[in-house]
Amino acid sequence: MRAQLHHLELVYPPISNQESEWLKNDPESLDWFKRSKIYFIGQRAESKFILETEEATFFNLQISMKIKFGFKSGGKESNGSIDLVKLFEYHDIPLTEFGDLDIELGDKLIRIWNTAKKEPEVIDWFTTEKFLYDVSHKVPFFSGFENYRDFTKYHLHYIGISKKNDSFERLVVKPHDKRLRILSNEYPQNEGSRVTDEVILFFFDINSLEIKQFLHPTDFNEVGKNELEDRLRIFKDAEKAFVKILDTNYNEVKFKNYPHYPDTIFNSTVERYSFSINEDIEFITDKTTIYGERDNIGLPGALADFIFINKDDDSVELVKLRDDS
Repeated sequence: MRAQLHHLELVYPPISNQESEWLKNDPESLDWFKRSKIYFIGQRAESKFILETEEATFFNLQISMKIKFGFKSGGKESNGSIDLVKLFEYHDIPLTEFGDLDIELGDKLIRIWNTAKKEPEVIDWFTTEKFLYDVSHKVPFFSGFENYRDFTKYHLHYIGISKKNDSFERLVVKPHDKRLRILSNEYPQNEGSRVTDEVILFFFDINSLEIKQFLHPTDFNEVGKNELEDRLRIFKDAEKAFVKILDTNYNEVKFKNYPHYPDTIFNSTVERYSFSINEDIEFITDKTTIYGERDNIGLPGALADFIFINKDDDSVELVKLRDDS
């Protein structure tokens, strides 16, 4: 018996549509996107950092070496800080270089520079989405922000796949009909915000785990063989599974006959398989929601929803493990 677990993981922190335009000419960032074939387009009320006054920021840096700030989106707020000592340790920078810090603070970007060298270097940077990504990935230099999951819920508009290129090339570099339609047709969720700042792009890779149960002595001839389906087939199947279950508004093809398509894992020797999201993100559509959870050790958390496909009874089901009552 063969079973497979497939979970989606971000190859890069989520980016707003506006930020995607800036990254087109950033070779270092573009390298990360090459691992992604499947992408989601979502929307959430525009988020911003809440900064202290310049005097308060300077005082806190002098006393505690922490940058204290808040975060807000859609009427909700959270508060915490960046511990610069732990940030230096995380990036293996000597504490003797504290005197060469340069800190940029804005409501959409926090950036920390090391000016000790001839050419200043960015130690770390945080857009509002990268901030949430880092907090969910449990980096050690953030404290507070316990309710960060209040801000990682997105209304999901579209799910897409890039069969020939990577996701960024397909979605951003080349004209993309659905992205342009979303920008043209959707309304901002925050008064005074631009849709381009609220539309968020997610670029995923898929990590897979295969489980085999040997029911007959001759089955042991298969030990050690890598039978995972070709990568593109897994991405194609994932696209169909998520579109089928989530029924996003801008996906015109709904794959109602899924999993009965020639390019799905269903048409292999795999008997059961699943798809889940190994990130602290929840996607919401008019039909349902799917809750992701990250455990930071390579598999989704214990409460992550998953799409389960069972060849035995020809079923496709969204399995929810949380009790929301």
